[in-house]
Amino acid sequence: MSVVKELYLQTELLFQFVKQGLPKEDDERDLFIAEVDERLAQRDHFIVRIDSSKLSEPEKKLGEELVKLNKRLNKQLEMLRAEIRANLTDIKRKKETGRKYDNPYDGPMSDGVFFDKRGV
Repeated sequence: MSVVKELYLQTELLFQFVKQGLPKEDDERDLFIAEVDERLAQRDHFIVRIDSSKLSEPEKKLGEELVKLNKRLNKQLEMLRAEIRANLTDIKRKKETGRKYDNPYDGPMSDGVFFDKRGV
């Protein structure tokens, strides 16, 4: 099997896997992200092996299809990345809220401040 065909198959499998979406459970989510990372590394291995000067005409046509599939894959990966980023922001906000709840007098106070212009 040619390298281009192997790359196309790996890309298709990765696209189908990413299209499933991020799992709800934390442990499953970590495994999902690790699996995506591993599949991207395998795909990168095939990309490095491609020599564009030695491609046949059918391989070039498959390469054009691969470019289209890659655009769809990038769109899915961007959506996945945005969802992960939103989850991280939400976790950070929850930690901050929890910390403020545990110790409400820690840090600067934003309300009840009075400045006396003559007392300074």
